Amino acid sequence: MKFFITGGSGLLGQRLSAINHDEHELVLSHNSNPTKNTQRCDITNMEEVSKVLKKVNPDVIIHTAAMTNVDLCEDKVDDAYKINAEGTANITKVANQIDAKIIYVSTDFVFDGIKGYYKETDEVNPLGIYAKSKYEGEVELAKYTDNWAITRVSVLYGWNTRSNFTTWVINELRNKNQINIVTDQINSPTLADNAGDAIYEIAKQDKKGIYHTAGNNAISRYDFCMEIADVFDLDSNLINPVTSDQFKQKAPRPRDSSLDVSKVERELGMKMETCRQSLKRMADDEE
Repeated sequence: MKFFITGGSGLLGQRLSAINHDEHELVLSHNSNPTKNTQRCDITNMEEVSKVLKKVNPDVIIHTAAMTNVDLCEDKVDDAYKINAEGTANITKVANQIDAKIIYVSTDFVFDGIKGYYKETDEVNPLGIYAKSKYEGEVELAKYTDNWAITRVSVLYGWNTRSNFTTWVINELRNKNQINIVTDQINSPTLADNAGDAIYEIAKQDKKGIYHTAGNNAISRYDFCMEIADVFDLDSNLINPVTSDQFKQKAPRPRDSSLDVSKVERELGMKMETCRQSLKRMADDEE
């Protein structure tokens, strides 16, 4: 099976490549962050998207490219919609032309966080620009093709050259730095490798529709950091609990956007990992 992966130089793109083990043919793309195994494709440029995809002619497109800085999206609204919504529309239109399946990686932030433990059938209500633009990508996807799947992740993390929440926590604690972490924001932190496992299964089993491919926990940011400290044998006394009111952030965050992963486990016949399982997998990979 031949895959084209947008955002190939990002965390999920690189982990999809790492866990492939030459099982599939992969073509990874980048826009502004080239790596040695990616080629350029600006998803906001329809002409470029059409040219690249028609040349590669993949069986499946895994669309991970996005503007993911939640607070920056509040400042650069037009860019957020251009990348997250219009870029997704561009990719989808060409996917339909070349008869390729498209798997779009979305986010738990499409929910408002009032309920928590969200199922795929629950009503969305995105709060900020990042969330709204990512949900608009979901809407655009369904407009232009019938051969699609949406995977929603939450606090994506893993080993990568660029920092993510978990690697930042590990580095700060290893450097003996105090960190302030909120106790009242609950998510389902997702190891990129585990999400990648699920995405490949969706492709191989030719599944369609929405899947929550997240970690198998509903856990606060603070408690997640305590798990990180425990697994990596770091000083948890450096982690200071704060509330969202004390820790001001520009974009609104859902208080509990944890995801129910029972559909993925039932339909794909695989397990989504708990935080502890995934963190131990990270620790083993570092050794």
